[in-house]
Amino acid sequence: MKKIRLTLLVIALILLISVPTASGTSQTVTCPYNPTVQEILNQVTEGAVTQWIRNFSGEDFVPIEGEPRKILTRYSSQLFSTNPDAMAYPYLGELLERFGYEQGTYLTDHSYSPYNIFESKKEVIKESISKDGEGLLSLDQNVKFLGQTLTWKNKIVTIPGHGPNADEIVLMTAHLDSISYEEPNTNAPGAEDNGSGVAALMEAARLFRFYKFDRTIKIIFFTGEEQGLLGSVSYVADHPAEMDYIMGVVNLDMFGYDSDDDHCFELHVGTRADSNVVGTCFTDVIENYGLNLTFDYLTDGATGISDHASFWSANVGAVEVLENFFNSSLADGCVGQDRNPNYHHITDRIANMNLPVTLSIAQAGIGTVASLVEPIGPCFATDPVITATTLTDTILLSWPEVVDADIYNVYRSDSSCEGIFTQIAQVTSNNYEDTDIELDKYYFYKVQAAESDGVCYSQMSNCAGARVEEPVFFDFYIPFVITGE
Repeated sequence: MKKIRLTLLVIALILLISVPTASGTSQTVTCPYNPTVQEILNQVTEGAVTQWIRNFSGEDFVPIEGEPRKILTRYSSQLFSTNPDAMAYPYLGELLERFGYEQGTYLTDHSYSPYNIFESKKEVIKESISKDGEGLLSLDQNVKFLGQTLTWKNKIVTIPGHGPNADEIVLMTAHLDSISYEEPNTNAPGAEDNGSGVAALMEAARLFRFYKFDRTIKIIFFTGEEQGLLGSVSYVADHPAEMDYIMGVVNLDMFGYDSDDDHCFELHVGTRADSNVVGTCFTDVIENYGLNLTFDYLTDGATGISDHASFWSANVGAVEVLENFFNSSLADGCVGQDRNPNYHHITDRIANMNLPVTLSIAQAGIGTVASLVEPIGPCFATDPVITATTLTDTILLSWPEVVDADIYNVYRSDSSCEGIFTQIAQVTSNNYEDTDIELDKYYFYKVQAAESDGVCYSQMSNCAGARVEEPVFFDFYIPFVITGE
């Protein structure tokens, strides 16, 4: 614990003499270029980020608990109700489990009482209920509202570190919940606020499992943000010991609206020296990987209206990533104000976002977290290559052993190589015989190498298909002639 704080103090003192300007220039590089970070960012595509936003903002049907549904609102009181149009939380859990995060071990739920946390932290929360004077609920209304609820949850993904600094943690956070002035219970798409942050976290969760890092990563989807940062306030209150091990927090909340296409956003760093370490890393990533972004680097004028502020109150360095929401008038920064007019309205939809800018900011956030935890490299030097061989009435799958892998997850699709793959087995050997098949039907297979005691996976293998044909029987007629004498 003392080692972590001392390291941060040394870095922070160095950085204090060279705080980045709005244009991102500084004399000290906190996070140098890393080819593994570049490899990760190359896999974050506009198509993937766009699809996550569409899925979580109700544009497309998604499979939830076996049924096609649309997520029409993510209002916190509805997330944990029986509302069939507000099932973002179970959908999130299903996706993360599908990525390979084991529920109860590397995928956990942090439960809290919104009413109790509001009452106990009322003074801390009071200023965050209204964003820049646009209040949603008065204190009395909020207490009445929260009194009608029981338990809310935050979803946490933990990716253990593999190096000597595995006890140190970097958090990547965003709030899952949404709101609208008009119809929060039934229609609050929240594409930018905060489908953008959710999309960045989903890409991080999808990609980080393929790599080893020195430090531990926690990806946290907070709820209750729109009611006064309730999820993050509760998390900090319930994890006091963890705060000493957190190197920094990257909070992504509402980015991707850019009507003037100047690619400018706001990085709210605040005045803490350890927050400046995170902020400088963020600007290094933009420059290192050519992300075509400009920004306001805000210190004295930083806002406290998102979940990062909960960590500031616990003396933890954190930054907030935001669209050009304020008119800060910083030299070489954003010109004027470019606030999303659809903010907290039913019109906060993906059609009103600038998706190339959304992609670049998501990449910057993912790259910052990856840089802070220091990549060691891919989990495995090679990925498995699978072959499928038809036997009499089964299909035998085989692949060369992958060095350092101790388990293999086997997946099957009943439709095509582009279809939905379901895990059918987990084995310790480099082969598997599928006996649960129908004759004359094609099956398609992939395999993934993994660690049995952590979160580390190979990329999925190639796809191999095979079928067992119905046996053909021939009837032979041999005439039988009896001759008499």
